[in-house]
Amino acid sequence: MASGRFSKQAMPYYGAGRYLNSGTGDTIIGGAISAQPSGGIASQFTQNLPGDRFIFSPADALAASNTTTGNLYTGTYRYVATNNNSTASPSRGRAMFWDLSANDSLYQTTPDEAANITVALFAGVNIYSLGKGNYGFIQESGKATCKFRAAIAGTAAIGAGVYLAAQGAGNDVGSFDQVNTGNANGATVDQALVRFVGVAETLPSNNNLSTVDLMLSRASFRW
Repeated sequence: MASGRFSKQAMPYYGAGRYLNSGTGDTIIGGAISAQPSGGIASQFTQNLPGDRFIFSPADALAASNTTTGNLYTGTYRYVATNNNSTASPSRGRAMFWDLSANDSLYQTTPDEAANITVALFAGVNIYSLGKGNYGFIQESGKATCKFRAAIAGTAAIGAGVYLAAQGAGNDVGSFDQVNTGNANGATVDQALVRFVGVAETLPSNNNLSTVDLMLSRASFRW
């Protein structure tokens, strides 16, 4: 259903919230038609479609931000579906992963870390709390706000690598981590390659949000 281009050459439709990171997402693709026969539910379809990607400058991102939720920054953002039956609930700063139980063309994501591939299919970071089964935006690259695990494994440092924590479930599901590959807390080379997402721009701390420069190279293969 998506255009297939790297980025959509138009402004995204923000829906009733008027911001990219407000509300709980669209209950149907593109958002519901605002004027329709009583009792009817239909999609606008001419608006956002799953898979649509938008590139935001710093000014664009700030203008699209519901600052009560938090500031958005320059980067790429993508409109995706969410799994209605996920165990975890999508929340701001947590990672989302491609859902292998759905067809690729649906661009469906899940906050759950799949038992067989854990965090390998990283899709992006939640910019607000999406409702399960809804459609909305996640950030896949650029300056992003990420939630770090309850106890960072390595020594927190600005400019150091940031990795998916791969904690499986519970409070740390979909969280981020910093590790020192030179000590006992370090990751193997394979784990580092699979879990690496970017570089810390501000000092991470346990169980808190921090800004991370997400690498464009982690942007999805689902075009």
